[in-house]
Amino acid sequence: MKRLAFILPALLLASCDSAPQATFADASITLPDDPLDLPDLPGRDAVIGNCTACHSPSTMLQQPKVSREKWEKQVAKMIEIYKAPVDPAAIPQIVDYMVAVQAEQAAAEQGNVSRETSGQAGPKGGLEGV
Repeated sequence: MKRLAFILPALLLASCDSAPQATFADASITLPDDPLDLPDLPGRDAVIGNCTACHSPSTMLQQPKVSREKWEKQVAKMIEIYKAPVDPAAIPQIVDYMVAVQAEQAAAEQGNVSRETSGQAGPKGGLEGV
């Protein structure tokens, strides 16, 4: 019986002496273009030069409204945690830009609310014409 206990595993191992055959094919995907463009506000070039390698315009424009301090922390996190290659001189411009974009979005939304309450319906959503 001991002999069988030794022979059976040896036979099983012997039958596994070759690696399984795997074939890999080249594959490519095409990502859709982001239809949105960033609003032309001061700091836009700093954002394009430092942020758009990882973030699409639509992603940036859909962020929840936060304070300047929170944007400073977000940019610092991108640099420190995610090792984003952000030019330190561009940090104030990036923060100013995101605060300005969100202020413009809030003003546009406020204008829509005012028009709706006065009976003049306007386009809904974030930035008009973007």
